Amino acid sequence: MEYKESLFSSLHALLTNKLRTFLTMLGIIIGISSVILIVSIGQGAVAFVTNELSSFGTNYFSINPGSDMMSATAGGANTLTMNDVEAIRNDQSLTNIDLITINAMSTVKASANGEERSMMAYGTTYEMFDIFKPEMVYGEFISDENNLSSERVAVIGIDVVEKFFGKDADATGETIKLNNIPFRIIGITESTSILAGGMLNNSIYIPVNVMFNEILGKEFVQEIDITVKNTDIINQTIADVEDILKDRHNIKEGESNDFITQSYQDTLSTVETITNLLTIMVAAISAISLVVGGVGVMNIMFVSVTERTKEIGLLKAIGAKEKDILKQFLIEAIVMTSIGGIIGILLGISIAYLVSLAVGIPFVVNGLSIIAAVGVSMGVGILFGIYPAKKAANLSPIDALRYE
Repeated sequence: MEYKESLFSSLHALLTNKLRTFLTMLGIIIGISSVILIVSIGQGAVAFVTNELSSFGTNYFSINPGSDMMSATAGGANTLTMNDVEAIRNDQSLTNIDLITINAMSTVKASANGEERSMMAYGTTYEMFDIFKPEMVYGEFISDENNLSSERVAVIGIDVVEKFFGKDADATGETIKLNNIPFRIIGITESTSILAGGMLNNSIYIPVNVMFNEILGKEFVQEIDITVKNTDIINQTIADVEDILKDRHNIKEGESNDFITQSYQDTLSTVETITNLLTIMVAAISAISLVVGGVGVMNIMFVSVTERTKEIGLLKAIGAKEKDILKQFLIEAIVMTSIGGIIGILLGISIAYLVSLAVGIPFVVNGLSIIAAVGVSMGVGILFGIYPAKKAANLSPIDALRYE
């Protein structure tokens, strides 16, 4: 029996029972579309985070207080001071450092225009504007002169403006009180970055000296942000800065640091690792659908063998060999899983595209995942179709013809 004839015979057998064939392929379709969808979303998320981080520049690293990331992000550790910042700024050996800024943060009671809310306030310097590049909608950012003279001025995000003064209002010149201390608003900021927008658009910025003296009452900082001139030696610069801080904090060899350094590459590697692990886990779970689909293929093939027992006997009686019967049923299983695989691929790509549009991440389709999906679907057809195909091939023609 020629392969072309076997193929047409397989298609005819599958089309004879369309609903049963579709239900059998459903597990394959779900499994393959799920794998492609999850891999696409995972890689799209990595591409999105990469683009967002790149908007800050790849020449940037930060230092936070605390011995681990949890304490650093919680802001509860007090291990970095202005003296540490000055030591880094004044060290003549750190020739690769370009800009340094700081963030001293505190939750404050903000009130303006008859409204009162709990907000996050940041004491910072002008360099923060150069590093994070927020867009100034109105007014100007905090200047060095504001810091030197400890002026009570504030720059607020557009979300803060909306809360106190209304949407798109120009609040420059207005007064906002922080812990009942009046500040004159000199600028309105906006960030289109999704990662940074939540912080930049919903926060209040004041001169760091005012934050130390009138809000915090101490000179501890929650973040030191540093840019470098040459990214090729950024790791060496980070190591040099760490050595200075270790020496200042009396951290001996083998002891844990009481600060955390994080660069663009570190953050990106962390995101990629987490995303890849989640992608592998979810894709592995989705692959269970392929096994379920394979079991379905095997069951239907057994049913098909039983239903076509007399046909098998007739074929063998007119000279068909065991390998011809085996080939016929095996091709039928492969055709069923291949069609299911193609539908699954198209469905997975389509849903991945719609998801990327809905959540605003890049649409990424990995060619290797598609090739793997096709290979898996055909492998499932061969693996789960071979046993019922062998059973059909081994039937005795006399017993098959007598079968009722």
